[in-house]
Formats: sequence, structure tokens, C-alpha cells
Amino acid sequence: MNTDQPFDMARITAILAAPDSAVHLFAYLREGLKRDVGSDLTTASVFDLGAMRGRRVFTDNAAAYPVGNFKRLDRNRFYDTVIESGQVFATTRIEEIAEVFFDWEKIQGLGFGSNLNLPAIADGQVIGTVNLLAPTGHYTAARIAAALAWQPVATLCFLLLLRGNPETDSFIGQVAAPAAGPVMEGA
Repeated sequence: MNTDQPFDMARITAILAAPDSAVHLFAYLREGLKRDVGSDLTTASVFDLGAMRGRRVFTDNAAAYPVGNFKRLDRNRFYDTVIESGQVFATTRIEEIAEVFFDWEKIQGLGFGSNLNLPAIADGQVIGTVNLLAPTGHYTAARIAAALAWQPVATLCFLLLLRGNPETDSFIGQVAAPAAGPVMEGA
């Protein structure tokens, strides 16, 4: 038994055996990441690389970042690090965030200056990310290591989610697109 893991396998097994396991396991993951890594705003995304966009499947702040919306993906350092290489992308200053995210002013306006994107990887492919925001300077090497310890649970969450309908399922249940369709942020 690996006593270094931050999660409880018995609890995960119980969650997996119950209905809505993707939703409940993601709640457990969020709780662990908040405790061990820290996050003042958490979102999660799945990706459609053919269309170069992500779809938000969880949010702590629906007013700023609604579930179901698409977010433009740009080929930049975030894309190279997370999507292409399957590595964590973390920054500690808003200037670093501004280099890669078109919505950096919104992030700054919400009071954040540090981010961490934890990829979920299966079969050598990034299938989703858990995205954390915190104050400037927050995501240190120790916090990045703590996030990586939760990566297997994140991957399991996304695998469970992707078993359903990839167009509507989220970590809060099914989300129907508005009549006008989902919004494309950064278009």
C-alpha cells in the first residue's frame, strides 16, 4: 500500500459503486485539491482538438465561467505543455497568465494571479483538465507536486464523464445547451 497517496482508495471504490459516480468522484477530487493544493476558483474542461476548443464541464463560478460554454484553444505555451506534452501548466504571476490565456483580464479582475492546469491523461492523450486559480505566487513547486498526486483520480473522473454524452454531460450532471447554443469564449 502506498501511504504517500493523498486519496482514500476505499472511498473511491465506494463512490465508483454508487450512481452518478463521475459527479461524486469529481466532488471528492475537488475537496482533495482544495485541501492539498489550494484553489479559490476551479473549473474543468474537455477538449475538441479538431475544432481547437475546450468545453467547460465544471465551474465554481457560473457567472464568470458557465458550464457548457466553449473556450477557444490557442497554440501557445499552455497548448504545448498541457495538450501536446501532458504536463502540468502552472504560473505564479498574471503576466504569465496573460501570455497564454485571452481571458487574463477577467482572471485578474476576479482577483487571481496564479493558475494551475492539471491534465487527465488516458492512452497517452489528454482527455481533460482541472483548472485552478489562486492569488499571485500560490502555485509553488510543492503545490504542483501535491496536484500531481491527485492526477490518477482526475483521469478516472474524466474517463467516467466521457462514458456518457460528450456533448452535454458535466461534473454537475447533464447540461443542455441554451436555445441559441453554447457560447464560444474568445472567438
